[in-house]
Amino acid sequence: MRLWALSCLVLAGAAQAADVGWPQAVEAARQRAEQPYQPTPVTLPDWLQQLDPQAWQEIRFDPSAALWAGQGLPFSVRFHHRGSIYRPAVEMREIAEGQTQPLRFAPAQFFYGPGVDRQRVPGDLGYAGFTVYARRGDSWVPALECLGGSFLRAGMPLRPGGARARALAIDAGLPSGEEFPAFTDFWLVRPAPDARTFTAYALLDSPRVSGAYRIELTAGTSAVTSIEARLFFRDAVGKIGLGPLSSMFWHGEIGPRVDDYRPEVHSSDGLLITTRERRLWRPLGNPPRYALHTVPVPQSVAYGLLQRDRDFAHYQDLDVAYHEQPDVLLEPEQGFDAGRLELLELPVEDPYNQNVLAYVVPERDVNAGDSLHLRYRLRWGVALAAPGDGQVQATRIWPPPDTAPTSTYQVDFGPLGGGGAAPRPLVKVDGGTLETKALQPFGDGWRLALTVRRRDDRPLTLQATLVSDGSRRSETWIYRVAGP
Repeated sequence: MRLWALSCLVLAGAAQAADVGWPQAVEAARQRAEQPYQPTPVTLPDWLQQLDPQAWQEIRFDPSAALWAGQGLPFSVRFHHRGSIYRPAVEMREIAEGQTQPLRFAPAQFFYGPGVDRQRVPGDLGYAGFTVYARRGDSWVPALECLGGSFLRAGMPLRPGGARARALAIDAGLPSGEEFPAFTDFWLVRPAPDARTFTAYALLDSPRVSGAYRIELTAGTSAVTSIEARLFFRDAVGKIGLGPLSSMFWHGEIGPRVDDYRPEVHSSDGLLITTRERRLWRPLGNPPRYALHTVPVPQSVAYGLLQRDRDFAHYQDLDVAYHEQPDVLLEPEQGFDAGRLELLELPVEDPYNQNVLAYVVPERDVNAGDSLHLRYRLRWGVALAAPGDGQVQATRIWPPPDTAPTSTYQVDFGPLGGGGAAPRPLVKVDGGTLETKALQPFGDGWRLALTVRRRDDRPLTLQATLVSDGSRRSETWIYRVAGP
């Protein structure tokens, strides 16, 4: 019996006696984990697999065919066609009044572009994912997308591109290669007419883990997704990454210099880490080779991938609108134990692939038979993090550290606020020598310039904070240059 069918039976049986819901989804995931992993076969015609991304994007779901359309409800759902890079079918079902029913694909639900012959589309093709729309007055606004692997992204409105969240990361950055868990089943809960949240249950599966996820979307002036996850492990995991957030950084103030008419191209420009004691800011980059930056973190640390630079003149792109792409902040509630936060950066030569991944690795190992219970919130929008004193506003480096032994690191801090004595820089260098440092007033903030000579045989780690009167006055800027 295929495992998705097993999960169907668990929920269908529950529907005969009680409301279908979260406990039944968790039980389905638990039962899956007790069985050997069975990958979902990809039964997709070759011609659909070979669709280029543009041809796939021209396949549009008919809004009049949306789930709950025309029923006076606060949310509706439109589905995505399989094809191109979106090949596996994801089982979709609706939960209404405690009963489940399958949501069936039909070619008539879609408008097809000139590159697709509708007559060749199988009638039982299935869906690749979905987008939730929230009612705003007389219009519908895209608010949440679940499409591809275990990715989700949200916004009010949801914009093309930008940062994303994944359900889980397994062995990210290890030589053995990464395992990519994927959502295989969704149950979409029909909302009440006065509901303020949309709820979905999902099953996640991969060779070493099975999981159940509850996703609750609150769509107001910004979007919030509340996540609860129950994970059951078939086998030991070398490195588990909780709450993975991903984004794209091609080039910016920090480099690299590329042949492109746009001054900067990135969906996020920094990683913000917030503890009870301080805020750390790590600018993102596009390194010449794989780079991993590890930061020890306490239990339940909040973090996010942000686009702080909102000046259109710095991007000059009206189509993608990088200056409007959303931040994503993760706020843990349960299960994020003390450990380390890892930032993985991969080199890219264009803006079409996400090359930045941030996640928490807990201290304790995950072994066969273990389980995890996670709860966290994802906040999506523009300028979500409250501006603090001494916010890092820009980072510039020249020459690139991989091309010369000595480089200058220029860091701009925003206003410090609160008066007091003039600040001084507190700088820490590991793996190199600080040759000069200079702090100067710059606008209503401060500019710190560091000249650092790195050692050839080890990574270089830098840290800088502005202090005065014995107290911290700014965020802590951190940066790392990978070794040779």
